[in-house]
Amino acid sequence: MGKMIIRCPFCGSSYEVEPEMAGQSLECPGCGHSFTAKNPNLKPCPDCFKLISRRADRCPHCGAVLLESANFPRSGAPGPVRHEISQEKEVMVCHPSLLNYLFPILLGIVTIPILIGFLILLYIGIQVYCTSYRITTLRIVARTGFIAKIQNEIWIKDMRGANLSQSIWQRILGTGNISIGTAATAGAEICMNGIANPQEVVDTINSLR
Repeated sequence: MGKMIIRCPFCGSSYEVEPEMAGQSLECPGCGHSFTAKNPNLKPCPDCFKLISRRADRCPHCGAVLLESANFPRSGAPGPVRHEISQEKEVMVCHPSLLNYLFPILLGIVTIPILIGFLILLYIGIQVYCTSYRITTLRIVARTGFIAKIQNEIWIKDMRGANLSQSIWQRILGTGNISIGTAATAGAEICMNGIANPQEVVDTINSLR
């Protein structure tokens, strides 16, 4: 393995060091200042700040598009990435099915006279309304939260696949859970829980790959 060339941030002197020295504190022989050796082939992702290759056009950790690597013009003129986004079309929007909350709904209806039932039904309504899964020709975007919003997204071209799991009760009600992950991670990154007609949704997602 070749040596890594680093540069002192104080005096600008360059040195060859072993790659294992990356991240360690070194003292510059020229000016005597101490600094942390950094791999010149890595840079921080502008979104998640994890170190990635300078040649990468997309962060393998968070999926962020790296505009400079993707030949995105600094002048603001439309480039390949912007053109791709402009062609994005919405395919479907899913919410958790009310059937997924069948027993809590029945409990809420029964306990409406003592007010707690109203609160149960209100909570379920907010939960369903504020949880959405937007599927487009380019991305799958999950949004949750009523006051504090949480958004997570996966690019279709980075997706490994959509997997369906159903309990016996979910099969009876026609609902299911869909897990979606990317090639960059071992686990699922988006879980769509309690979705109606889940097989149709899975087939739609996989057809976009």
